[in-house]
Amino acid sequence: MSTKHEQHSLQQIDEKQLRQWLVTRAAKYAKKDDAEIDCDTPLSQYGLDSVSAVAIAVDLEDKFGVVLEVDTLWKYPTVNLVVEMLMSTRQQSLQN
Repeated sequence: MSTKHEQHSLQQIDEKQLRQWLVTRAAKYAKKDDAEIDCDTPLSQYGLDSVSAVAIAVDLEDKFGVVLEVDTLWKYPTVNLVVEMLMSTRQQSLQN
């Protein structure tokens, strides 16, 4: 049985939902429970590497249509920093 991923835009999600979604993705790739992911701890400390970072970036694109540069998750290494960057990007796109 195949399932279709439902795509949303960043405009359809609030900051808290986005943060939880990113925590869940990071936990999946780190093979940890969501509760073990601290939003201010660099994802690399959970064992996530460049392959995992690319996977999360692809997941973001699939889910929200957001295309990130390859090194984005290294420039913004924590869940909170990624959320702040994405929310800022969302605000800029709403103003244009």
